[in-house]
Amino acid sequence: MNHKSRTTRTPVAFRVYQQSNDHRRSQLAEERHILELISLGAPLPGILNKLCTAIDVQIGNVVSLILLPDATETHLCSVTQSATQVGLHLFADVDILARDKASLGTLEIYCCDPRRPTPHEHRLMERVVHLAAVAIQRRGGEAELEGPSKSPRDEVDVAPERPPFIN
Repeated sequence: MNHKSRTTRTPVAFRVYQQSNDHRRSQLAEERHILELISLGAPLPGILNKLCTAIDVQIGNVVSLILLPDATETHLCSVTQSATQVGLHLFADVDILARDKASLGTLEIYCCDPRRPTPHEHRLMERVVHLAAVAIQRRGGEAELEGPSKSPRDEVDVAPERPPFIN
């Protein structure tokens, strides 16, 4: 019997498990990096761009953007029209909502081929939307802090919830 070949072979199930864990760790590392940027007060456009880049890479063959509510309706129509003119199809259009259900923006993703998101892609979009909401609300919170002073009790009530995907 060849004992060496037995000990050097890795079972297929273990390799799949290891690859899955490596993938989860890389996703978590990017999410942690974005949360660090948010907590450090990095500029909002940079954070939103990183979120879009992260989901574009994870899904592949897509282009995403986050539109804030202060964008004009003409601009929104222009983006959609431009995307369709170059042959892109709307892949997903997800509202970014605050806790009180107020609109903070929209995540739009365009794809080369018309198709629907998979369950895994839906989960990725949910995470991006959650992180975008935290970043946008933090920007709003900073603007409020620069305005009239607030009591510490008010600060606790608007603190963002801990994302469900971080242990």
